[in-house]
Amino acid sequence: MTQTFTENPLAADHYDRTGWPVSRGSREEFVAKFGEDRAQRFEQAYWAMDPIADALYTSGNKSKDVMPNLRDALARGKADENTLPEVAALIDDMNAALENVDWERLERGQKAALSVPVLAQNLSLGPGALIHTYSAPSIADILVNTGELTEGAVHRLAYTTNWIYSVYLKDELKPGGTSYIHTGMVRAMHAHVRRVQTKLGLDYSEWGAPISEFDMFRTWFDFTYIAFTYCRNLGYRMSVEEEQDLFYLWQVVGLMLGIPGDLLAPETDIDASQETIDAIHFVDGEPNDASRALVDALFSGFVTNVKALLPFPDESIYDWMYAATRIMHGDEVADKYNVPHAVSRPFTELAVPQVQAGYDLLRANPEALEKEVQQNHQILLDALTHETSYMGQDEGIKMNDGEFRPGA
Repeated sequence: MTQTFTENPLAADHYDRTGWPVSRGSREEFVAKFGEDRAQRFEQAYWAMDPIADALYTSGNKSKDVMPNLRDALARGKADENTLPEVAALIDDMNAALENVDWERLERGQKAALSVPVLAQNLSLGPGALIHTYSAPSIADILVNTGELTEGAVHRLAYTTNWIYSVYLKDELKPGGTSYIHTGMVRAMHAHVRRVQTKLGLDYSEWGAPISEFDMFRTWFDFTYIAFTYCRNLGYRMSVEEEQDLFYLWQVVGLMLGIPGDLLAPETDIDASQETIDAIHFVDGEPNDASRALVDALFSGFVTNVKALLPFPDESIYDWMYAATRIMHGDEVADKYNVPHAVSRPFTELAVPQVQAGYDLLRANPEALEKEVQQNHQILLDALTHETSYMGQDEGIKMNDGEFRPGA
């Protein structure tokens, strides 16, 4: 399932698509710490994109024709005589990612994720993983430019978790399944935003290509290493075997999203991924104003969404969220975003060992574990919606400046 780098015809000609981006720090220092092989692979990934998905918007067909055709093909799980060639290529690539998949192991990964309460996962994915996503200026600047998260944060946060949770639904990653459809549309959304950004005529020498292979790889860790490290911090530490099954699940999803297999293959659990995470953080840069704007929007959206689940006043939910944020990220990171010090933090931290003990007991009782998994599975199934921005894209994307960027 290993893919190779392919030159992307979508990339604009006005900036150099090679070399070490100027804001990624010293290449020499990187090599001294992480080696020449990793430096070369990162350098390649800074400029590589996703030519198969990008072809949806460069084939000459209009988005209003491509998107319904894509949705139909995803729902069937295969191309037919009415499928546009660029759509068929994407479907074939996603199906190639599913060849030789160990479905039993993939299901074990789903069950490992579903053993963690949904509310704890909301924390690890929202104030946890998404803050990590936004800390990268290369990603934050694009998100703020589209307005997709600073405006309408409630909906955007819900849509992100909507797709992630679809990944944990049994059998739904198979061709034609719900998660298969959502994952294909998320990949198309990446291509859509990438095309809009590329057509702006900007100079990307600072960080590399927009929504690059590197950016997608980095974001993949937010759903694996980052989210479940933060679950650990909250008292939900899995066994190594459970982590490995979970990472296997996300390796399959990563391939379906167009992330090359040679990048994903070594990342098998939290500890095995530590050096790669360190290397990524070495070239991240510091959070910028866009990062902070996104985090502010995230906090507001998260509280609004959680109020539907917890019958508590706003100030209590904020305090709980701030406590969890500081426990997950640590004070140094939290201070960069001016996260308030929460009154409830000492009590939350004192409860972590008890939470871990309860989680260990649950997983030691197969009957109780299966009941918990089924209950969480049903919660996610009930919450799933197809009314998301990424399921559309037929006309275009509204930019933060109010201008409408057509999709064709």
